[in-house]
Amino acid sequence: MSASSTIELAFAEVADWNLFDANARVGRSGMQGVLALESGELLLEMDRFGIRRAMVSHFAAEEYDAQRGNDLLGQAIESADRLFPLWAAIPDAGFIESLERRRPRAVRLSYGAKKHNFSPALWCSGALHDYLQQNSILAVVAKEDIEWESLARLLENFPRLDLLLLDAGYRADRYLFPLLQRFAHLYFDSSTYLAHRQLETFVNRFGPDRLVFGSRLPLYTPGAAVAVLVTARIREEAKRAIAGRTLARLLSVESESR
Repeated sequence: MSASSTIELAFAEVADWNLFDANARVGRSGMQGVLALESGELLLEMDRFGIRRAMVSHFAAEEYDAQRGNDLLGQAIESADRLFPLWAAIPDAGFIESLERRRPRAVRLSYGAKKHNFSPALWCSGALHDYLQQNSILAVVAKEDIEWESLARLLENFPRLDLLLLDAGYRADRYLFPLLQRFAHLYFDSSTYLAHRQLETFVNRFGPDRLVFGSRLPLYTPGAAVAVLVTARIREEAKRAIAGRTLARLLSVESESR
């Protein structure tokens, strides 16, 4: 069998999983203007790699203004039912009320100094984190926006808060493993977890239910993350859990997986 035939068969398998991408962005970007995609363009790119659905944040919500970015995200997903909104959230007075009107199931917390520049500590974000925990809303945080110690304190203070860590990186295991053992509501995505047979090692130790598929579209090609999952030496059910079932459960939506 030729290499091209093998690739075609692999992607046919992916299509059957109904991949649900946990790590994508939509809209124009001031910093990544060449790469940024509007919703129609993003959907076409998802189709190229067999990605059925994606949880998306808006570039404007990270780079410019959380409220304006959320408005633009609402417009972007209006006619794109394959895109699931990842709303921006900040601890400013009154923001929780405006967020609540959107009935969020997931929010992105951009603590970093180059983003919205706020602290994850109780004195700054305690009310916001409590709102998320009390309403079973998934908190999504990129590793570049939070230090490991701050992440541990956040999870200690809010032990029932489901938190998805994005872009942890392939060298994160010595931090991730102790945190995953201690905090049952911590998850991470696969977009940068790409070392050789790293995924298999993780699943053999922890099982598949703490890891969700992510691509970093449009900044990264999904090809690497898809290929690692397709070729992983793990059970089919484990692949399906990573591909979309776990994220669907966290968001309380139908998994669509057969």
